[in-house]
Amino acid sequence: MELFTRLGMRVDLEQVATQGTKVVLTIILAWVVYLLLRRALGAAVRTAGERVPDASHRQRLTTLLLLVNSTAKYVVIFCAAIMVLGELHVDTKPVLAAAGIVGLAVGFGAQNLVRDVVSGFFIIMEGQYGVGDLVEINGAFGQVEEVGLRTTKLRDASGQLRHFPNGTITTASNYTQRSIAYLVNIPMGPEAGGGASPGNASPSSRVSAALQDFDQEFQVFAGPAKITGVEELLTYARLLRAEVQVIPGRQGIVEGKLSARLTTALGRGGYALPADTEVSLCLRYPPAGQP
Repeated sequence: MELFTRLGMRVDLEQVATQGTKVVLTIILAWVVYLLLRRALGAAVRTAGERVPDASHRQRLTTLLLLVNSTAKYVVIFCAAIMVLGELHVDTKPVLAAAGIVGLAVGFGAQNLVRDVVSGFFIIMEGQYGVGDLVEINGAFGQVEEVGLRTTKLRDASGQLRHFPNGTITTASNYTQRSIAYLVNIPMGPEAGGGASPGNASPSSRVSAALQDFDQEFQVFAGPAKITGVEELLTYARLLRAEVQVIPGRQGIVEGKLSARLTTALGRGGYALPADTEVSLCLRYPPAGQP
């Protein structure tokens, strides 16, 4: 105390104690508020995991809650800092002005980053697409592998992993709700009536193998192709039917190439199509009321 007196400084110990107590209480209060917020958000995440069965929706909700948690933490810290400075009688106007200027500088310097994050937030919040969905983004078709706040990762048909900054996504079409079903009608001649010929595979086996090879080459089917049966006809002999589920956006490849591929495969196996016939494809529409 004598030192402060010699230096001509007056120290009000009671005022210092009061200010110090207020500062400590402010910090404690901010910490308690943050802990309560984090606990509430953690409970919300657990509840979401129990009540939301779909994994993609659960991931979107969890991402949003984590974003809110991060934002709340910085808001609490900023408010606590302003209150502490106020208790220390520090003019906060220059601090706020400087923070505003820094914020503007960062905003101008990171416009693309801010745009990506904001776009990613709305993509996740609105549930435009999720992990595992089949989508077409900016003309590129594939399966979504990750949806983040900044980028979306898409695995295309060639196996490449493509990264799209969320702010650059102008069009996104989600095809997840249903695949496109085609009935494949394959006319068979009398030589196919007895099934497999000696040393040769049956027509059904030939068609199944050809469909599998076609999918391996072009990656167009949403699931395994099915041979649905053989229908006896009066015109030539019989009609072999198959059903394929085509990934949306890939039907052009199926309509343009599958018929010729099956015709060639059957011809090589000794099951040439009857004269004036061809393999035909027709859309199979779901019954009314079904998705």
